[in-house]
Amino acid sequence: MSRSMPITMLLGLVALCAAAAPALAQNGPDVCSALSSACILEEAERAAGALSRADEQDEAAYAIAVAQSRLGHFDEALAIAAEISGGRVEAELLSAIAIDMAAYGEFDRAHAIALAVPDARPDWVRVRALETVAAATAAAGDVEAAFEKVVAIDNPFRRSRAQAEIAAAIARTGDYGGAIRAASRIATDYWFSPDQHRLKVASGLVSRAGEFDQYWFYEALASIAQLQARSGDIGAALQTAFAIPDIAGRSRAMSRIGAIQADNDDIDGAFATAARIEMAYGDLEVLIAIADARARKGEFAEALDLAKGIVSAYADAGGLVSVAQRQAEQGLFEEAKATVGLISNPEFRTRALSRIAMVMTDAGRVDDAIAATAMIFDAEDRGIAVRDVAVKLAAKGEVAEAIAVADAHARRRDRGDLDVAIALERAKAGDVPGALSAARAIGDDMFRAMALAAIAPHAES
Repeated sequence: MSRSMPITMLLGLVALCAAAAPALAQNGPDVCSALSSACILEEAERAAGALSRADEQDEAAYAIAVAQSRLGHFDEALAIAAEISGGRVEAELLSAIAIDMAAYGEFDRAHAIALAVPDARPDWVRVRALETVAAATAAAGDVEAAFEKVVAIDNPFRRSRAQAEIAAAIARTGDYGGAIRAASRIATDYWFSPDQHRLKVASGLVSRAGEFDQYWFYEALASIAQLQARSGDIGAALQTAFAIPDIAGRSRAMSRIGAIQADNDDIDGAFATAARIEMAYGDLEVLIAIADARARKGEFAEALDLAKGIVSAYADAGGLVSVAQRQAEQGLFEEAKATVGLISNPEFRTRALSRIAMVMTDAGRVDDAIAATAMIFDAEDRGIAVRDVAVKLAAKGEVAEAIAVADAHARRRDRGDLDVAIALERAKAGDVPGALSAARAIGDDMFRAMALAAIAPHAES
């Protein structure tokens, strides 16, 4: 991409300027007063036009194109994609556009765009796009077309995963029978296709038939069982789980069902389900959910006993993390910090401190929240926790406080992304004027363009 603005973006800018002329006349050439998505995108494009580095141009163009895509302006988004110089950015952008097209119901066009995504194999960008488009197609009722859309995925393991997503998408519509029929196709498509032997060898991962080859068939059934449990039909969920012929897949399904029972405060039922799990350590998720449920109800002594038992038996502090969070939610901040003190594993300790910091922010105790983040050892994790505190403040409408936290505590390299996130949170909360003020205060042209583009879909169309 050259330093000058691409011709496709210039043409769009001319049209937008004509539409927004009255507003521009009142506020000068750089800022428009109309709270319309078109006007805000125009402003974003002007900021992007000041960039000279190709990588920064690509980042800003990506944000603008994604905004156009979110608004359903797919031709405009595709025109911008054609001007992007970086292959990785182009792949991600085309994938995002294809997924948005599917959300708008343009399934065939979405599929064509997904097929055009450059094959960024390390992150499976093309495969993820095809998978998402197929799932949306299935959710809309065209199951055959959904399965046809994943045929282009040449790796059989990834194709099976995409088919499992199709089955889950059908289940999310409430058609559990249809979902189970779709899941059964994962096994038959793999085992009985004419080129099954070639495909298994081509995957490069199959060592023994039975475990790897059927993994996504079992996972699809486990997902269906989980969705049945969430709908309140525990009996049907258990029936689906018991139908899984693989002990690991069956245990995963039972574990998810038990966790949902605990989330619904059916602790006795959760314990009963956990007792029926056959896989060693397979009941861990259920036990953590039970500890969380008890803590949520204020039964902290029982919750702590169970959480400590989980640490001893499974070397997993997830239960203690949940207890600390629930104590903080009930205003027991000193007790929460004491529970964190029982956690020796750095990863779980970070998770607990991050959650407590968010609860403290919600409670208006920002200084305490920052103090909690300061106890996180890893600099990267600490930076993420500080970012989350600032974003939470912005979501609450406390933009000045969010910026103060960013000024005082955010890492220099995080600041641009954090400024964009603060502006976006105001837009998501419905405060587009406040979001625009925050975005326009960003000094860096690239991040200002990104913030304005992120705001645009939340403005008047």
